[in-house]
Amino acid sequence: MSEIDFEELVIGSILNSHGKVLDHVHLEPTDFDAPWFEEAFKVILDLSAQGKAVDVFTVTARLNPEARRRVTSACDFAVVPSHVAHYVSRVVEASIDRKLTLLALEMQQGGDVGAKIEHVKAEISRLQLVESFELPDLRYDLTLMLLEIRNPKRSVETCFARLNNLIVGLKPSGLYVFGARPGVGKTVVGLQLAWEIARNDEVLFFSLEMDKSSLLNRAVSGELNIPLDTIERNALTVLQVQKIDDLIRETRSKLIISDRGGQTVAQLRAYALAVMQKQPVKVIVVDYLQLITPANIRAPKYEQISQISIDLKNLAKELGVPIVALAQLNRRVDNKPDDKPNASDLRDSGQIEQDADVIVMLSRRQSDQDKVNDSSLPVNDPRFGMKSLITFDVVKNRHGATGAFDQVFDGAYSRVKELH
Repeated sequence: MSEIDFEELVIGSILNSHGKVLDHVHLEPTDFDAPWFEEAFKVILDLSAQGKAVDVFTVTARLNPEARRRVTSACDFAVVPSHVAHYVSRVVEASIDRKLTLLALEMQQGGDVGAKIEHVKAEISRLQLVESFELPDLRYDLTLMLLEIRNPKRSVETCFARLNNLIVGLKPSGLYVFGARPGVGKTVVGLQLAWEIARNDEVLFFSLEMDKSSLLNRAVSGELNIPLDTIERNALTVLQVQKIDDLIRETRSKLIISDRGGQTVAQLRAYALAVMQKQPVKVIVVDYLQLITPANIRAPKYEQISQISIDLKNLAKELGVPIVALAQLNRRVDNKPDDKPNASDLRDSGQIEQDADVIVMLSRRQSDQDKVNDSSLPVNDPRFGMKSLITFDVVKNRHGATGAFDQVFDGAYSRVKELH
């Protein structure tokens, strides 16, 4: 079986399109490794040859209980029919690997080795032709477009209503970049976004900078209204400890945190694929992009970050989920009169600006209330110079409008709140 079950995605695409993509699935039943998908594909071909309806009901009616369960589950995936060529190519790759392995085992047993080699060569040639052959067909492409309009993959709404109004939620296969200078609060925003989405949908959070315990301290602080410094100083009251115990007992969160540092995009991919074998993932968050280890450490920094950006975009497309990548900005932002960053301030690479579907710049500033507080505080007071407003500035948006809005940054509780 493949890392992601592309056999399942092929079958799901065929059934969810009511057989409309079948003409572009040039496979044989034996190309499927899983017996239930092999049997399902036989039934699909038989129904199609007889001119009968091909859907989840007509196909599963002919299958045994185990195959019926597996095939029905395949239709639960929010597959994109137009991606079926990619799904087929991955099935082909796996099938070629299996056939080569089988040939090696058979050659060890002797017999007519030449005939076995010729048979496998013919099978591999057929599969390679399937993988490379893609005849443009406008009618087919338009049919797929209509299928996706009628059965759209669901965007995932963020916990920031004004952001949703601009970007229309997080779209599958999209790369969303949130950029900020250190200390502005990009981890706070990324963690809060992940924590809130995980109430309903599975979220995978890669923390390349902060350990899991520190992240959870922040999440609990915002969730339970317990000051972060109280948690980190271990100064919790009995009541606060009880609130945390209740949260642990009652939580239904679908948040998965990986805090292993120094990972490459390939390692992030392998981890995500392993998780997705066991449960679906709707959103991936990476904190933060410039801490991903480059595949080629000898390349110039600009090229390293450019390749990481490209790889993240490709990973979002491959997995079919939105990836939210937090990113650091150049120091030159600090020298701007208004401290307002833009897309060109993304550190080390203009490639990020090119690859991202949406770019949100984060910055902080004082509110009028801050200034009132400042005037009554001694200069050495830790609250002096506070900046309680965080600006979300959508500077690039392939799916909608750009624009900026303010939220309240509540640093004591490591959270962002709606500005009324």
